Amino acid sequence: MNDYPTEIRQQAAAWALKLTEAGPDAAQQQALQHWLAQDPRHHPALEQAQALWQALGVLNGEQQNQLRAAAAPRPRRAPVRWSIAACALLALCAGVLWGPGAWVDIHADYHTASGQIRHLRLPDGSQVDMDSDTAVALEYSGAERRVRLLRGNAWFTVVPLSPSEPRPFRVAADNGVTQALGTQFMVQYDDSATTVGVAQHSVQVAAGAQSLVLQEQQAATYDAHQGLKRIAGWNSHDAGDWRRGLLIFHQQPLAEVIARINRYHRGKVIVRGARLQQRQISGVFSLGDLDNALATISHELGARQLTLPGLIVLY
Repeated sequence: MNDYPTEIRQQAAAWALKLTEAGPDAAQQQALQHWLAQDPRHHPALEQAQALWQALGVLNGEQQNQLRAAAAPRPRRAPVRWSIAACALLALCAGVLWGPGAWVDIHADYHTASGQIRHLRLPDGSQVDMDSDTAVALEYSGAERRVRLLRGNAWFTVVPLSPSEPRPFRVAADNGVTQALGTQFMVQYDDSATTVGVAQHSVQVAAGAQSLVLQEQQAATYDAHQGLKRIAGWNSHDAGDWRRGLLIFHQQPLAEVIARINRYHRGKVIVRGARLQQRQISGVFSLGDLDNALATISHELGARQLTLPGLIVLY
């Protein structure tokens, strides 16, 4: 699909919103036909905008509310209303609207953008690999070495306790704290739960009134509602695939695969249809060529791919 100039995309988005909100009256229909006749790119640009508007039905509630607010009737400022609505539609497509993640980043000492992976050396010499879309805050004191994981996935290689470094190393995420009893572990924190996995030696995980020790190649998950529990099938090789520039999937639903790809891909990828979302995917894909990964997935599943500015729809 063509990536039209911003002015054309804004105009097309405004017309798509107008046509969706209500059927055009005679004057609007005449204006629409006049606009379409001005440039041969206008008609396909409008079709793209209308397809995107339909695809926005799968966006989350906050994003939909942002669009509705932007398009809310303001009789005295109709031209401004449509300009804002069109810009909101384009911003959603590009994924640049101010969201909760931006507030988290204000409190972070370090954060990564979508698709960015970062390596840190902490003040005590411990090291952190930060996955895409991750934020951490350092809370070191004389009593402990504490890192707060505000969002995302981080892999810790810890300088162990010694006479010269007597402070325990802890990672806080949500309502739990993980204390290193060894050298290497990961913590992943998202909206639904926190997962802790051990690559080398062991850690102690405490969440609420619960506590357990995880040994090498063991993992657990916790949240405020279901508490702390062990999980089976975790291994550090697959869990750390992103550190090697890969994404590895073993018989996982397409919806889960795309959710993970979205952490790294520029622009949003969505899947239409419950049946397609549940199709199973196995494969090893390069983080450096996710467009090829999507093309391969579409081909293997016999799915179609619609590419718009800032958005890919599989259906």
